[in-house]
Amino acid sequence: MTDGLLSPRDARTYWASRVIPSDQFLLYCFDHGAGPAPSAAEVADVVLARAPSVTDLRLRIAPAPGDLEHPAWAPGEVADVREGIAHSWDAVPAGVARLFARQVDATVAPWRLHVFPRVAGAPRCTGHATVVVLQVAHALADGRRSAEIARALFGTGGTGEVPVFRPLPGPVRAARGLLGLPVALARTVALGALAPRARAAIDRRTAAGALPPAVPGCPRTLLNAAPDATRDVRMLVRDGASLHSEHTVTVTALAAVSLAVERYLRSRGGSVPAELSAEVMVARERRHGERNAFGNVSVPLYPGEPAAERPGRIAAALAAARERAASPLWRTVGAAEDAAPSSLAVLGVRAFDPTLLPDTMAGATVLSSVHRGPADLELLGGRSVFTAGFPALSPAMGLTHGVHGLGETVTVSATSSRTAVPDPDAYADLLAAALDEVAQDR
Repeated sequence: MTDGLLSPRDARTYWASRVIPSDQFLLYCFDHGAGPAPSAAEVADVVLARAPSVTDLRLRIAPAPGDLEHPAWAPGEVADVREGIAHSWDAVPAGVARLFARQVDATVAPWRLHVFPRVAGAPRCTGHATVVVLQVAHALADGRRSAEIARALFGTGGTGEVPVFRPLPGPVRAARGLLGLPVALARTVALGALAPRARAAIDRRTAAGALPPAVPGCPRTLLNAAPDATRDVRMLVRDGASLHSEHTVTVTALAAVSLAVERYLRSRGGSVPAELSAEVMVARERRHGERNAFGNVSVPLYPGEPAAERPGRIAAALAAARERAASPLWRTVGAAEDAAPSSLAVLGVRAFDPTLLPDTMAGATVLSSVHRGPADLELLGGRSVFTAGFPALSPAMGLTHGVHGLGETVTVSATSSRTAVPDPDAYADLLAAALDEVAQDR
């Protein structure tokens, strides 16, 4: 038994979700072929029976009084399964987009399942399909771990042995936070003093060629508009083989995004900066007790370059960005932030002003890529066919992309707000054409 405090990264993710919605939405499509497709109630019965065996679905977040200590994991008993409204595949994207308006309350239950039963016309399905969307608070899991949770729910896998979390009583946690405040402050100051030297070492290694240089910032584009309440989702289901040859699926998808974004900006009469880039989420080593183990790197998209040359250049740039981000010196740079006492860390998160935008961005769009394992999941006789995901929008990012594989199938998704992409079908058409183009050039 453990009191299960959230790691510093996971705690900041939880606090930030109160300002910027960050729930993940994992879509899975199950084909029932010639057999009968189940109702939403039948799916709910199965999920409610399976969920107690998945440790991560039995948790909730218990904040400390006054945020004097990091939030803790506590036993959770709430299972929330809801029926979505979409009886044909054409209606599913709008049905999924509606889900974004209501984030989970992680202090009650950090997950929710939406069921779209008996969907006609789903891609690569021979009969009616069941489409499920697992909604997960980002503090509970990153892209890799959330895929493991879904696999435990719909397959034979599991999330591994996790201790039973029993947080201490609130007054005890608050007292512990107050008593530990002087030590935590001293440690934060000491670690903060090391950060300038680590940054100087990074600069020296970069100048000497031992570390790849940083990517220049991308000037704001039309796509960096602050999103409003509108959301649009488009999904393009492809054979994985068409996107994987000498380059990875992630690189090929980035090459397609580079073409689609450049052409879309030109079609809108917007400028296409020479520094056009994308913010790409990359996995890193998971630290003890940490559920979110990833970072964001900026990758150039090489506008104006021939389509056939972009995958190679993007692959090299992504490899360089990963190498730079993997330097252990960055851990020293961020050590003070991780050591900061909870009461100060939460103030830092709450002080963030989403309306203040820099002149340059990490990218004109975001791309997240995760392969979710073999297509061997099952739901009431239905076989898993494909999966999809939808990275959240942020105050300066009105278009994001998900690249998600299941077995030999890859779904490339686009999530947007009308402030950035007023004509989502036009962008989806450009993205589909770009995927076909890079597949032909591979």
